[in-house]
Amino acid sequence: METVKRNFIKNPTRKNLILFILLWFVGIFLLTLSTTDLFTESFFQKKHVMIYFLMIGSTITTGKLYYNYWKNKNLNSHPNVE
Repeated sequence: METVKRNFIKNPTRKNLILFILLWFVGIFLLTLSTTDLFTESFFQKKHVMIYFLMIGSTITTGKLYYNYWKNKNLNSHPNVE
């Protein structure tokens, strides 16, 4: 018997999706608060370039997670009939 490894990025469950979207939202919110000093400074400053890349990377990863969930959900709901 072959054991199947469960990968939460390639085969996310609904719980994984909800958890990571909540963590992404909280993380982006906290990074925004820290870069703007509680919204007293401008968001777009050269000194925060690294944080912008972190935000973009986390957004892309969360988007891929959602896409994989949607793709696997559609594949599982329409099985191949031979």
